[in-house]
Amino acid sequence: MALCNNCGQQLPDNANACPYCGTFVNGKNVQQTAQSVDPQGYQQNYQQAAQPVDPQGYQQNYQQAAQPVDPQGYQQNYQQAAQPVDPQGYQQNYQQGYAQPYVTPDMDVQQSKGIAWLSYMGLLFLIPMFVRKDSDYTRFHVKQGATLFAVELAYGVTYGILMAIINAIFPGHYTYAYSYYLPSYYVHSDVYNVFSLLLGLGYIFFLVVAIIGIVNAATGKRNELPLIGKIPWIATLLDKTVYKQ
Repeated sequence: MALCNNCGQQLPDNANACPYCGTFVNGKNVQQTAQSVDPQGYQQNYQQAAQPVDPQGYQQNYQQAAQPVDPQGYQQNYQQAAQPVDPQGYQQNYQQGYAQPYVTPDMDVQQSKGIAWLSYMGLLFLIPMFVRKDSDYTRFHVKQGATLFAVELAYGVTYGILMAIINAIFPGHYTYAYSYYLPSYYVHSDVYNVFSLLLGLGYIFFLVVAIIGIVNAATGKRNELPLIGKIPWIATLLDKTVYKQ
């Protein structure tokens, strides 16, 4: 049997407060009684009702609408366009460890024309080919000069073989000196001399073409050599070997 601490009256079983003076029985009962009784869930319903109702998904639609719409990919195109363009691979060279400054075609000509003319001086084309290997202007003239050298070499071999055949068909003769102090020497036939003169004009052609190439390279021009400049074999070979990327 429990008694009220305030008025001393007998308390019913499981009573939270004294029915006579209204004093709570203990702290536990005070806390329990202080809390509102919600037998039918009104408090829970109130909390649910306090939340904003979005039956048609307006809030979700608003969030989606708040995001920028890019139906035609303008944003993506802008990001791609914002990336620097590197047509000659300077950025790639920088990442590989040997940074190279950007060189415009005009700068390339000014830096290379002082050595590019050596491309038309026979085997001296090897000097600009390796010294200015990364120069587009020097590559052009090296290919032209190497083609000229190869054609001239082939012409010289052909000339020697052909003249040897003519000399065998139309042999010359030796002169005999009438004096002890005058040596004898070989005299070619007239046919040999005629062919030698005609075929020798080819070397004059090579000399003129070489002069044209030297002038073009030294003045910053990219003109092909007459006749020889259109032969592609040597240029293709250099692209596959020396200038292979």
